[in-house]
Amino acid sequence: MSSQKIKLIKILLINLTIITVFIYFNFFKFYPIYSNELFVDWLYIHDYKYCKYSLIIPKNQCLNIIGNNFVYPAIWENVAKLTDSRSDFKNIIFIILFIYIFIITFYLKDFPFFINLLFLLSPVSILIIHRGNNDLIILSLIFIFNVLLTKQKRNFKFISLVPLIIAIKAKIYPLSLLPIYMLLKKNLKKINFFVYILFLFFLTIFLIYFSEYFKLSSIYNRSGATLSFSSALIFKIFTFITEININYKVLSVVALVILIFISFYLKITVPILSFKNELSFLIGSSIVVSSFFLNEGFVYKLVFLIFILPLIFEYKKKGYVKLYLFLLTVSFTAMWIEYISFLVENILNINNSHPKLFPGFNFNNIVYGTSIIIKNIIYWILNISLIFISSKIFLKRLKI
Repeated sequence: MSSQKIKLIKILLINLTIITVFIYFNFFKFYPIYSNELFVDWLYIHDYKYCKYSLIIPKNQCLNIIGNNFVYPAIWENVAKLTDSRSDFKNIIFIILFIYIFIITFYLKDFPFFINLLFLLSPVSILIIHRGNNDLIILSLIFIFNVLLTKQKRNFKFISLVPLIIAIKAKIYPLSLLPIYMLLKKNLKKINFFVYILFLFFLTIFLIYFSEYFKLSSIYNRSGATLSFSSALIFKIFTFITEININYKVLSVVALVILIFISFYLKITVPILSFKNELSFLIGSSIVVSSFFLNEGFVYKLVFLIFILPLIFEYKKKGYVKLYLFLLTVSFTAMWIEYISFLVENILNINNSHPKLFPGFNFNNIVYGTSIIIKNIIYWILNISLIFISSKIFLKRLKI
């Protein structure tokens, strides 16, 4: 066994031990998790099916669950059919957590161990672990997609569509990865590039329909300003202050389009490095950026920053230290910034419902609101940076 594999196994075992200790001793209480039950998001999938079809359980016990529409595509109801036992279904998440920890170890095995800890123990990582959110499965599918896409053999690159399509069916946001296939034009050989682009366009249209987007967009859970992590927060604050209702979804899309357009013409130089790491960076940034501008549940998607870290560290190796330090600082600040609101809540003994219960410009609301705004500013800086760098990488690779 090679020294690299031994190192990978050692770090993996350490990471597994850390999370095992977290779960056993309930260290989650020191983190902003906003839920007492372990794996609540994962169990929601089972409980919804159980409440919907069971003739035994009293209906009043299910009012909070089936009182609203199922917020995930129908494929998740099929996942719930794996077992009727709630405890067995709960145990499935441990397999998924193992894969998640393996992915972190796989990408960070060659970097300083404290980077591994900063990622694994970040509030975002601990939150998604504690809730057992199904984005962990999407992350696993995108990991497989990434591995297949970077294989030398052409067949593997097209096989990578399989995990990607499954991920899109499970949740629509991986659809943002389809443009990456434009960078594989050298593998097309006899296929006309225009025909290939046309194929990708119609595939996108089909996958939007296939993902049940139009059905779910009207019932998907929406967050208020205090729970908003996405680009919409700035527009919600405007509505809160001026009492002028605006379509923040449309404005978020417009903001994204404008930033992408600006990035195409912005004169910044990004070095061409390893195609494998650049591809991984594009995968991570595409999901983070699209989720920030198009999705209310943005915060879970920050775990996809794991895909951008290999390129960031390559910048350091190649001498681009300022770029390395900036991206590393912004990325990990975004993953840890939730602690600001969490600390404010604990110091002032309030929660996210306080502004609704006690509206107006009182001391608690000003301090708490400021913490939320600071958090959102960090998210904006991260996403603008990812847009500018990824667009330059994409355009340069498209020309090669």
